[in-house]
Amino acid sequence: MKTLHMSVRKVGLGVVSALLATGLSTTTLAADYPSKPIQMIVAFGAGGSTDTMARIFAKYVEEELGQRVVVVNRPGAGGELGWVHLANAAPDGYTIGLINSPVVEVYPFTREESVGYSLDDLRPLANVITDPGMLVVAADSPYQNLDDFVAAVQSDPESIIVSHEGIGGDDHLAALNFAAAADIDLNFVAYNGNAEATASLLGGHITAFAGNMSEAVTQIQEGKARGLAIWSEERGEPLPDVPTGREQGYDVQAAASRGFAMPADVPQEIYDLLLEASRNVIDNPEFRAEMERLNMPVDPIYGQDYVDFIDASHTRLKALWEQDPWVEQ
Repeated sequence: MKTLHMSVRKVGLGVVSALLATGLSTTTLAADYPSKPIQMIVAFGAGGSTDTMARIFAKYVEEELGQRVVVVNRPGAGGELGWVHLANAAPDGYTIGLINSPVVEVYPFTREESVGYSLDDLRPLANVITDPGMLVVAADSPYQNLDDFVAAVQSDPESIIVSHEGIGGDDHLAALNFAAAADIDLNFVAYNGNAEATASLLGGHITAFAGNMSEAVTQIQEGKARGLAIWSEERGEPLPDVPTGREQGYDVQAAASRGFAMPADVPQEIYDLLLEASRNVIDNPEFRAEMERLNMPVDPIYGQDYVDFIDASHTRLKALWEQDPWVEQ
């Protein structure tokens, strides 16, 4: 088993704190890292695409680090609860978390008075995938395309309900952009994860699911759901029959980027070790093959480039919010 650590000597958190207090070099601490299992926080429920990606990544990064990586689901408030937990974790390298862009960037200004973290509390490590958004209905839905859907909303707006995974998330923003392009108002309901939303869609409790390609592919290919549109410049390779929004006259672009972050004050040496491990996982042909099977487009962004990506997204979205705040629904 491949490993990045140089010693199996056990170092407790109290000892680490004491060593830091006495000024011992963090290089020495990194030499003992990791000496125990690492917790990976997923801010959404089990069974969705975010959780699935995290568990596969954890399997491969275990091989790199020589320690267990334990996935812990902490859903709630559209991801905020999990990211608060990540931001408040000890910066010792034993807690990492999956972050979802753009939603992780928007809460610090859309929930400014109540949010429990800021971007300064997190240090992005590596983006892994970028997953285009979609609007999906059940297979027995009468709506065959976006025009059908728009006509239904115009005829009886209260009867049309669209799911998403959090206010200000990519799903919610994509649906709002579509609503603006179509000059309609949509009724929304939020779920803690894709698994809940999919079950609700297939059970006939909601009209449409605003999600990502990887979350919808299986249901569409099995004939249980129908993709009305994919919010990308081109059709998705695994769903060649699903037209883009632009093809149908609605120029909407939206995607979710999923990667990993750590508490902000993690020692540089430990950050670098985890960055190297992340690169090795993402470059691993077996990992990429698993992502391809799950229709999750690999889109690596590493280290400072990922920090800059998150910061730029935050700046752009905050400017949009200040010009025209989207309404929480």
